[in-house]
Amino acid sequence: MSGIRATGLRRWAVTAGVGLLLAGCAADGFSSNPVERSFTWFSYLGGDDIRAACAPGGAERYRFVYNAEADKQIRTYDIALNDTGGAMESNVLTEANLSNLSVRDPLRPWRGNNERTVLTPQDVSAIRAALAQSGFDQPAPRGAYLRSDDFYWTVSACRDGRFHFNAYSRKMPQFERISFDEALFGIDPLTKTVPVNPPRELNLPPFGAASSQARIDSGSYASGPYMVQVASDGMGLKKGLF
Repeated sequence: MSGIRATGLRRWAVTAGVGLLLAGCAADGFSSNPVERSFTWFSYLGGDDIRAACAPGGAERYRFVYNAEADKQIRTYDIALNDTGGAMESNVLTEANLSNLSVRDPLRPWRGNNERTVLTPQDVSAIRAALAQSGFDQPAPRGAYLRSDDFYWTVSACRDGRFHFNAYSRKMPQFERISFDEALFGIDPLTKTVPVNPPRELNLPPFGAASSQARIDSGSYASGPYMVQVASDGMGLKKGLF
């Protein structure tokens, strides 16, 4: 939201932010509210809410987050399964289009695109098979850093009452094994309206240099790229901004 200096909007954002801080900044699914999302994003990215609700007898749930140069595109997929298939909520965040700005909804440019899709048993089988082929059940890369200005996936799941988390960064060998991306993109109707930003070599500078340059280029209005780190127990992400 850098560059927007409307006093009323800024005051509203601060008020909302204080409320979220008091609430502990815990995610409860994807938020279309960009202010709330900025406070709960790391919790959402690490699947904290899925982990907290995961218990024997509970629903089988998955969350996939594709970070494709965060300032350009982030795609999320929240899946809940049932006896007949399931449902998938997909969201795509891209660079804000200020032509969508309106008085009635001043946050519209930052809400992203959203779709809900009914999953067939065949869809569910394809997603499960793709996860297995992608090595999801292997231990997560503990301590690995994930840069927001690069490409990576995080995947959280609750199956049979047990939580599991994994992460795939573009520079990791296991990134090449991923096949669940094709399964998700093939089901998601947003793929047709918002093309996928494909992973590729970016020749990024060291993280510190990239952060400093971003602040210079933006006149200190933007924070620049950030990093998250896979937790030491492999179950989600460490909290905090790096």
